[in-house]
Amino acid sequence: MKFLSCFSLLSFRAKRGIWVFLVLFCELAVAQDLPAGWRRPIKTEAADQWRQKSQTRFFVVRGDFDGDGQPDLAELLVNPTSQKFALFVKLYSTGKWQQLGDPYDLGALQRFGIDLVKPGKYETACGKGYDESFCAHGEPDYLLLSHPAIDFIYTESADIVFYWDEKTKAFREIAMSD
Repeated sequence: MKFLSCFSLLSFRAKRGIWVFLVLFCELAVAQDLPAGWRRPIKTEAADQWRQKSQTRFFVVRGDFDGDGQPDLAELLVNPTSQKFALFVKLYSTGKWQQLGDPYDLGALQRFGIDLVKPGKYETACGKGYDESFCAHGEPDYLLLSHPAIDFIYTESADIVFYWDEKTKAFREIAMSD
């Protein structure tokens, strides 16, 4: 009997050890999947009250951005060395991270987030007549999305939509408000 209870205890500890190893291995594998030098925001960077409205704290968006029928991933990532953050997207078809837009100072992260834009027709900043500079580069009055897109939000202020352009097979950005 003693042998069996000792064996059970050993078995339990071994299982627990294997479980801990698997969890740590999976976390390490996920972390290594990020672009070199970049990490996900930490808990203190996600503590702002407005972020509580989202399970992902407005740091992660999933959708079929390029219309290939596969789920793609967008995330706001932090580079602690440069003290910057940036928007990255990982298309299922390529499996590689791509930075969208320019990086921003890390101190501004508390005001930025991302969200999903569903397919549809949306009036742009140019169409709303906010400023002539929005229309200077041939920006359309409306954005017609056939696939989900990424809304890059500056809380209570501006937002930019990053969307997949079928013609160029690349992401484009368009100002939606100022």
